[in-house]
Amino acid sequence: MFPTLPRSLSLAGLARNGGEPWAGGPREAIRWAAACGYRWVQLDAASVRAREMDRSARRDLAATLRREGLMLSGLDLWLPPTHLVSGAEQGRALDALLGAAELASELAGLLPGSSVVVCTALHAETPGEVLRELRAGCERVGAVLADHAWPAREATPPVGVGIDPAAIIAAKGDVLGEVSKLASVPLAARLSDFAGSTRVLAGEGSLDIAAYEAVITTRGFRSAMVVDVRGLRDQATAAKALRG
Repeated sequence: MFPTLPRSLSLAGLARNGGEPWAGGPREAIRWAAACGYRWVQLDAASVRAREMDRSARRDLAATLRREGLMLSGLDLWLPPTHLVSGAEQGRALDALLGAAELASELAGLLPGSSVVVCTALHAETPGEVLRELRAGCERVGAVLADHAWPAREATPPVGVGIDPAAIIAAKGDVLGEVSKLASVPLAARLSDFAGSTRVLAGEGSLDIAAYEAVITTRGFRSAMVVDVRGLRDQATAAKALRG
C-alpha cells in the first residue's frame, strides 16, 4: 500500500474575469485555497514578485499563510521558455527565476516544513551559461529548480526534473513509463491531464491518478503533489474536485 501524498493547490494560471473568489489578488487566492480545504499551496511568482516585495511584505505574506493554516510547497514561474534562450528578455527572465528562488527560500524559513522549490519549464536550447547561473543562484539561497519541460533534461542539482503529466501526454509520452525511467527523484510532481488538444481535469484524460501517485512514490517522491488548474474551464470546481 503506497502512502497518499498531500495535495497542494497551485495559484498560477487562475483566470481573472471578475467575480472569482481569488480575483482580489494573492491574499484572496490564499484564503480561497484554504477555504477549499487545502493545507498546502503553491504560490504564483508572477503575482508575488520578489523584486517588488521588501522584507516586511514577505513576512506579511508568510503570516497570511500561517493564519490560514497553509504550508508552502513552492513557487510557480511559467515564463515563455524562449525568453531564457537569447535576446533582450534573457536577463529579465534569469533575474525573475533567481528572485523566485530567493523568495521561496525566505518564505520557507518563515514557515518551517515548507519546500524551497521553484517550478518552471526551460527551453531545450537554454544556454549552458544560463543554466550555470541558475544552479549557482539556487545553491546560494538553498533552493531547487524543477524543470517541467519534456523530454526531461539530465538533472544537475540543484536543477532537476519536475513532472507535469499534461505536458508528457501532449508530447505523446506515457506518463507512468517515463516517470519510472527517471534516473533521479523528481523535485516536483503536478496533478494534471490532457485530452485532444487541451488540458482537462485530472482523471478525465488518459492519466490514471492512482497509478501515477504510486509510481512517483516508488521513485522516492514524498512532497505535496501540486494540483494544476491552468487552462481548465471551471477552475473553482476543479480545485475542489482534486483536493483529495
